[in-house]
Amino acid sequence: MRRARAARALVGWAPLVLLPLALASCGGGEPSSELSFETLSDTARLSQGAPVLERFEPYRMANGAVRVTGRARLPDGTQLQVAIKEPGGTVSVAMAQAVVQDSQFDTPPLLGDRGPLPEGRYRFEVVVNFNSNWQTPEVMRAIAGGRELRGPGVTRAKNGDPTLFIVREARL
Repeated sequence: MRRARAARALVGWAPLVLLPLALASCGGGEPSSELSFETLSDTARLSQGAPVLERFEPYRMANGAVRVTGRARLPDGTQLQVAIKEPGGTVSVAMAQAVVQDSQFDTPPLLGDRGPLPEGRYRFEVVVNFNSNWQTPEVMRAIAGGRELRGPGVTRAKNGDPTLFIVREARL
Protein backbone atom coordinates (compact mmCIF):
# COMPACT_ATOMS: atom_id res chain seq x y z
CA MET A 1 0.00 0.00 0.00
CA ARG A 2 2.81 2.38 0.92
CA ARG A 3 4.69 1.60 -2.27
CA ALA A 4 1.59 2.25 -4.39
CA ARG A 5 1.07 5.65 -2.74
CA ALA A 6 4.75 6.54 -3.16
CA ALA A 7 4.63 5.53 -6.83
CA ARG A 8 1.54 7.70 -7.44
CA ALA A 9 3.27 10.63 -5.72
CA LEU A 10 6.34 10.25 -7.94
CA VAL A 11 4.22 10.02 -11.09
CA GLY A 12 2.51 13.30 -10.09
CA TRP A 13 5.89 15.05 -9.75
CA ALA A 14 7.45 13.57 -12.89
CA PRO A 15 6.14 16.24 -15.31
CA LEU A 16 7.45 19.02 -13.07
CA VAL A 17 10.92 17.48 -13.05
CA LEU A 18 11.05 16.37 -16.69
CA LEU A 19 9.53 19.47 -18.32
CA PRO A 20 12.48 21.79 -17.61
CA LEU A 21 14.89 19.10 -18.85
CA ALA A 22 12.88 18.68 -22.04
CA LEU A 23 12.70 22.43 -22.63
CA ALA A 24 16.43 22.83 -22.06
CA SER A 25 17.17 20.26 -24.72
CA CYS A 26 14.87 21.78 -27.38
CA GLY A 27 16.65 23.26 -30.36
CA GLY A 28 19.50 20.79 -30.30
CA GLY A 29 22.22 23.24 -29.33
CA GLU A 30 23.11 26.41 -27.54
CA PRO A 31 20.18 28.73 -26.86
CA SER A 32 20.17 31.78 -29.10
CA SER A 33 21.02 35.06 -27.40
CA GLU A 34 19.30 37.01 -30.19
CA LEU A 35 15.75 38.18 -29.77
CA SER A 36 13.75 38.67 -32.95
CA PHE A 37 10.29 39.96 -33.73
CA GLU A 38 7.99 39.23 -36.60
CA THR A 39 7.59 42.25 -38.86
CA LEU A 40 3.94 42.76 -39.73
CA SER A 41 3.08 44.48 -42.97
CA ASP A 42 1.35 47.88 -42.95
CA THR A 43 1.62 48.59 -39.23
CA ALA A 44 4.53 51.02 -39.34
CA ARG A 45 3.03 53.48 -41.82
CA LEU A 46 -0.64 53.70 -40.87
CA SER A 47 -0.14 56.47 -38.34
CA GLN A 48 2.25 58.48 -40.48
CA GLY A 49 0.96 61.48 -42.36
CA ALA A 50 -1.12 64.57 -41.74
CA PRO A 51 -3.63 64.42 -38.87
CA VAL A 52 -7.08 63.23 -39.91
CA LEU A 53 -8.60 64.93 -36.87
CA GLU A 54 -7.38 68.50 -37.32
CA ARG A 55 -9.42 70.17 -34.56
CA PHE A 56 -11.24 68.80 -31.52
CA GLU A 57 -13.10 71.06 -29.08
CA PRO A 58 -15.39 69.84 -26.32
CA TYR A 59 -17.44 72.58 -24.68
CA ARG A 60 -20.22 72.96 -22.18
CA MET A 61 -23.50 74.63 -23.13
CA ALA A 62 -25.39 77.05 -20.84
CA ASN A 63 -27.69 74.21 -19.69
CA GLY A 64 -24.69 72.03 -18.70
CA ALA A 65 -24.87 69.67 -21.68
CA VAL A 66 -21.61 68.89 -23.47
CA ARG A 67 -21.01 69.17 -27.20
CA VAL A 68 -17.95 68.28 -29.20
CA THR A 69 -17.08 70.08 -32.39
CA GLY A 70 -14.16 69.57 -34.68
CA ARG A 71 -12.60 69.44 -38.10
CA ALA A 72 -11.61 66.24 -39.88
CA ARG A 73 -10.00 65.43 -43.21
CA LEU A 74 -12.85 63.13 -44.15
CA PRO A 75 -15.48 63.20 -46.91
CA ASP A 76 -18.95 64.62 -46.36
CA GLY A 77 -21.28 62.06 -44.84
CA THR A 78 -18.61 60.23 -42.82
CA GLN A 79 -20.13 59.03 -39.57
CA LEU A 80 -18.04 59.17 -36.41
CA GLN A 81 -18.65 58.40 -32.76
CA VAL A 82 -17.53 60.37 -29.71
CA ALA A 83 -17.52 58.61 -26.34
CA ILE A 84 -16.85 60.41 -23.06
CA LYS A 85 -15.26 58.42 -20.24
CA GLU A 86 -13.83 59.25 -16.86
CA PRO A 87 -9.99 59.08 -16.98
CA GLY A 88 -8.99 55.46 -16.46
CA GLY A 89 -12.60 54.36 -16.85
CA THR A 90 -13.86 51.78 -19.29
CA VAL A 91 -17.56 52.66 -19.37
CA SER A 92 -18.84 55.63 -21.37
CA VAL A 93 -20.64 58.29 -19.35
CA ALA A 94 -22.01 59.80 -22.57
CA MET A 95 -21.81 58.94 -26.25
CA ALA A 96 -23.03 60.40 -29.53
CA GLN A 97 -22.59 60.06 -33.24
CA ALA A 98 -21.98 62.91 -35.62
CA VAL A 99 -21.66 63.31 -39.38
CA VAL A 100 -18.89 65.19 -41.15
CA GLN A 101 -20.14 68.03 -43.37
CA ASP A 102 -17.73 70.44 -45.10
CA SER A 103 -14.92 68.84 -43.06
CA GLN A 104 -16.70 69.85 -39.80
CA PHE A 105 -18.63 67.86 -37.21
CA ASP A 106 -20.67 68.77 -34.15
CA THR A 107 -22.27 66.28 -31.78
CA PRO A 108 -25.75 66.72 -30.38
CA PRO A 109 -25.90 67.84 -26.72
CA LEU A 110 -24.61 65.12 -24.40
CA LEU A 111 -25.86 64.45 -20.89
CA GLY A 112 -25.00 61.72 -18.39
CA ASP A 113 -27.50 59.33 -16.78
CA ARG A 114 -28.34 61.93 -14.13
CA GLY A 115 -28.16 65.08 -16.23
CA PRO A 116 -25.14 67.29 -16.94
CA LEU A 117 -21.75 65.68 -16.37
CA PRO A 118 -20.02 66.96 -13.22
CA GLU A 119 -17.13 69.35 -13.74
CA GLY A 120 -13.84 67.55 -14.05
CA ARG A 121 -11.38 65.90 -16.39
CA TYR A 122 -12.70 63.48 -19.01
CA ARG A 123 -11.32 61.18 -21.67
CA PHE A 124 -12.80 61.59 -25.16
CA GLU A 125 -12.59 58.76 -27.68
CA VAL A 126 -13.27 59.46 -31.35
CA VAL A 127 -13.93 56.35 -33.44
CA VAL A 128 -14.54 56.12 -37.17
CA ASN A 129 -14.98 52.64 -38.62
CA PHE A 130 -14.63 52.36 -42.36
CA ASN A 131 -17.00 49.57 -43.28
CA SER A 132 -20.43 49.29 -44.88
CA ASN A 133 -22.17 49.11 -41.49
CA TRP A 134 -20.90 52.57 -40.52
CA GLN A 135 -20.38 54.41 -43.78
CA THR A 136 -22.44 54.98 -46.90
CA PRO A 137 -21.25 53.59 -50.25
CA GLU A 138 -20.43 57.17 -51.30
CA VAL A 139 -18.08 57.65 -48.32
CA MET A 140 -16.46 54.27 -48.89
CA ARG A 141 -15.83 55.14 -52.56
CA ALA A 142 -14.50 58.63 -51.72
CA ILE A 143 -11.80 57.20 -49.47
CA ALA A 144 -11.14 53.97 -51.39
CA GLY A 145 -12.60 51.94 -48.54
CA GLY A 146 -10.28 53.67 -46.07
CA ARG A 147 -7.36 51.46 -47.04
CA GLU A 148 -5.27 54.40 -48.18
CA LEU A 149 -6.08 56.49 -45.11
CA ARG A 150 -2.96 57.46 -43.15
CA GLY A 151 -2.34 59.71 -40.14
CA PRO A 152 -2.21 59.69 -36.36
CA GLY A 153 -4.85 57.37 -34.92
CA VAL A 154 -5.33 55.30 -38.08
CA THR A 155 -5.29 51.60 -37.29
CA ARG A 156 -7.00 48.35 -38.26
CA ALA A 157 -9.91 46.69 -36.47
CA LYS A 158 -9.62 43.02 -35.51
CA ASN A 159 -11.26 42.06 -38.80
CA GLY A 160 -8.78 44.19 -40.80
CA ASP A 161 -11.13 47.08 -41.57
CA PRO A 162 -9.53 50.55 -41.47
CA THR A 163 -10.41 52.45 -38.29
CA LEU A 164 -9.63 55.86 -36.85
CA PHE A 165 -9.24 55.82 -33.06
CA ILE A 166 -8.14 59.00 -31.31
CA VAL A 167 -8.10 59.75 -27.59
CA ARG A 168 -8.05 63.24 -26.09
CA GLU A 169 -8.38 64.42 -22.52
CA ALA A 170 -10.02 67.69 -21.58
CA ARG A 171 -11.51 69.45 -18.60
CA LEU A 172 -15.21 70.29 -18.65
